[in-house]
Amino acid sequence: MRLRGWMDKTNIDVLGAAKLFGVSVHAVKKWLRGDRIPRDKMKAKISKLTKGAVSGNDWVPNGD
Repeated sequence: MRLRGWMDKTNIDVLGAAKLFGVSVHAVKKWLRGDRIPRDKMKAKISKLTKGAVSGNDWVPNGD
């Protein structure tokens, strides 16, 4: 599941996600737009905090 899908499903906004992951709102917005992807250590943290709903492979562009 992509980050946006998880946020929608769990009713967490950008500010809530930033606080949960320990990053800036700006970082979360960049991830959502696809401007940046988190580093591997952050991907692992996100996966853990989302209980595996957002995994490392969910950051790979799928070409659509």
